[in-house]
Amino acid sequence: MTSVQNPARTHAATSPSMGRAWAVTVMVVLLMMINFGDKAVLGLAAAPIMKELGISAAQFGAISSSFYFLFSVAALIVGWLSKKFSTWVILLVLALLWAITATPIIFAASIPMLYLSRISLGAAEGPASPMSVHAVQKWFPARSRGLPTAMTQIGAALGVAVATPTLGYFISHHGWRSAFAVLAVAGLVWAVAWLVIGKEGPLETLAAADSGDVAKDAQEDVPVSFWKLMFNRTTIGLIVAGIGCYWLVAGGIAWLPSLLEAKGFDFSQTAFLAALPSVVSALSMLVIPPILNRLVFAGYSQRACYTGGVGAVMAVSALALFIAPALSGGALVAALVIAFGIGGMMFPLSFLVMAQFSPVKSRGAVVATTTAIVTFTGVIAPSAIGSLLTSAGSMSAGASTVFIVSGILVAVCGLVSVPLIHPAATIAKLGVKA
Repeated sequence: MTSVQNPARTHAATSPSMGRAWAVTVMVVLLMMINFGDKAVLGLAAAPIMKELGISAAQFGAISSSFYFLFSVAALIVGWLSKKFSTWVILLVLALLWAITATPIIFAASIPMLYLSRISLGAAEGPASPMSVHAVQKWFPARSRGLPTAMTQIGAALGVAVATPTLGYFISHHGWRSAFAVLAVAGLVWAVAWLVIGKEGPLETLAAADSGDVAKDAQEDVPVSFWKLMFNRTTIGLIVAGIGCYWLVAGGIAWLPSLLEAKGFDFSQTAFLAALPSVVSALSMLVIPPILNRLVFAGYSQRACYTGGVGAVMAVSALALFIAPALSGGALVAALVIAFGIGGMMFPLSFLVMAQFSPVKSRGAVVATTTAIVTFTGVIAPSAIGSLLTSAGSMSAGASTVFIVSGILVAVCGLVSVPLIHPAATIAKLGVKA
């Protein structure tokens, strides 16, 4: 442990402060809500920006996509840097960068400036999710890690409820620049609060994390190469499952309103219905991974709980997609909300599983790398779904094709991943448990 990570820590304490642990968790949730606001603000301000700058829909779409140019690359780089620098410092720098990238647009809006801002913001936000998970998990022993890990991932869902109406109000009443100003100020305020509340978690080894006993940090983690942590059966299985689930996440964000409209719902309905998967996603994140984690520490096998949870979620999603073409009305909505919603729990569940065998100093790099691989699906899914819709001849027929193809993809990913995910076997092979 280097001095930059936690110079004030002593081994006298026997467990991390739960008050500070939950304060850090709440701060991370707020950070992820700001993260969502930064992602969403350009779309919310699309109409006035396009009108003021004379931007076509195609140009605006290209500017929006530029957000992802450096997203995965930055996640990889910062994941590796987390071996050397504390997550406390990394999150502080990320928040400040978000505020900085929003500022130039307020004073000098132009097409080049929009590109520069979105590309820079994407690079600064790519590492946010894996670094947030890494920061929180260093505060909680393994048996209590389920809920706080899940909470780090619900910022987007909470952002739907908070950031969207808030930013919409400022855009409507004070112009689109005010929304960017609000986000810049929010990032700065969070950074100041983080200086006071934030702190690096004390659980720095797998042995300490198992028991919550900081004194066990004196026993070093067994060194394991990064490549063994990445190329083992469990990590590969989690990546494959994540790809199937992220196909639905990215595809749903881009196309679910259009798919619902193609199936007979009017525009006013689709705007509301398309938000329901986010609610299901948030609930599944908060309920399923924590319950499975508690069952593991109550004595049930990791494979039965973690692997069984992955298999069940993917089977339900695939089944809902397969029957969707035969449904209509409320039954169709229910099937699609389940299919596009419950897959979100894969991400906190994957982070919980990887934390079982990833030495703490390497965990940030492992989580960031797997996240980068899985989220790259977001570059492919919207375009592929668009091609399926175009080639089908009609939107209604195309929607049914999308449901079936997506169901097949999720089912195949499930069939491949479930036999591979075996945390206990991976732990034994890597020899990482003290």
